[in-house]
Amino acid sequence: MIDKNVYFRIDDIEIINDNFLKTEIIKNDSIDLIITSPPYNVDIKYNDYNDKISYKVYLEFTKKWLEKAYQLIKDDGRFCLNIPLDKNKGGQQSVYADIITIAKEMGWKYHATVIWNEQNISRRTAWGSWLSASAPYVIAPLR
Repeated sequence: MIDKNVYFRIDDIEIINDNFLKTEIIKNDSIDLIITSPPYNVDIKYNDYNDKISYKVYLEFTKKWLEKAYQLIKDDGRFCLNIPLDKNKGGQQSVYADIITIAKEMGWKYHATVIWNEQNISRRTAWGSWLSASAPYVIAPLR
């Protein structure tokens, strides 16, 4: 049977396109690796998500998806998270510090931080969401 939510499959590897918080096709303790770049709360247009909410509500949403990921990942699984260090659209916020703190409180183990330095801090656009190249500007460019 072909599952309409399976975006790509080869052998026992699947990429699933589903609402992460509501999915029922992924079983708990079944994922080896999660790689995600969640919404940054900078008013990017998504089909079914409001990316312009209060920072408090954004952190509550973040806690929900981090909890769901923690339920789905195997005990020896890995979680790679692409998030901005901070943001200034809608007010200065320490996004990285806040999300890492929430993740650790939930039981995630911290391993390392990788800084993605594209060597071009003058560029003020970013590839911000799945299948959409729109984003207001690069967040926290490094020098």
